[in-house]
Amino acid sequence: MNTGLDVWPWLMLSPMVNGVLRLGPSSPASSLYAAVRASERRLLSDDQVRALPHGKDLWNAREWAIRARSMVRLKKVLKAQGTGLQLLEVGCGNGWLSGNLQRDGHHVLGLDPFTEEVEQAARVFPEGPTFALGDLLSTTIPVAVFDSVLFPASIQYFKDPVAAITKARMHLKPHGTIHVLDSVIYASEREAHQANMRSSIYFSGIGVPKMASHYHSHCLDAFRDLGALHILERPSARWHWRSMLGRSNGPFTHLIIGPA
Repeated sequence: MNTGLDVWPWLMLSPMVNGVLRLGPSSPASSLYAAVRASERRLLSDDQVRALPHGKDLWNAREWAIRARSMVRLKKVLKAQGTGLQLLEVGCGNGWLSGNLQRDGHHVLGLDPFTEEVEQAARVFPEGPTFALGDLLSTTIPVAVFDSVLFPASIQYFKDPVAAITKARMHLKPHGTIHVLDSVIYASEREAHQANMRSSIYFSGIGVPKMASHYHSHCLDAFRDLGALHILERPSARWHWRSMLGRSNGPFTHLIIGPA
């Protein structure tokens, strides 16, 4: 099997520490993020990560059931796009999605600015994807190298989604696609503002108030002028009840953004 260094030789210019390529520094918010993850019991053991998205024994098992269905939907779209795709996952975290996509025969570069989980990803999936530390907006990646760029549960960590998508598009091959998924995308600026207020209260409540400045709610209109926009999945008004019946992907929206 080809390694990431075989697929993307330019990665050889970057140092590697604990199995993770250093494409940039860790995020200044790493300690805040780690505190939030620990408070929410989202820092998992290696065995738990290896089993994801199957999380029946986890406290948030329902969320993982939703993300499992989301993964199946994503795989189906990528399969229609081709085989052996070169994918960039922005905000790969512990690497569970990158690992699953690599097993499907794709070549995946998982990028994350938070050190602890991306090092766990490299440890749990040593023969799978390539993992790198760095922030998309400040990381130097060649242009036109990926077939798709994925933002799974990560677009909310970018204050300006337009800047994030614009930067991601630079790294796409012609006719490449961008997927924004597993995040709540609000119908209006008013709803997004209200969500930001709730986030501020929430982070204060768990003792990490400064995290609110690194977590941002976005509305759908922010993505409409970024390229050909396809809404693959959007929650219905009754998503909660449909989710309990296994018929919905919950509160998350899945957007596919094509060429500008």
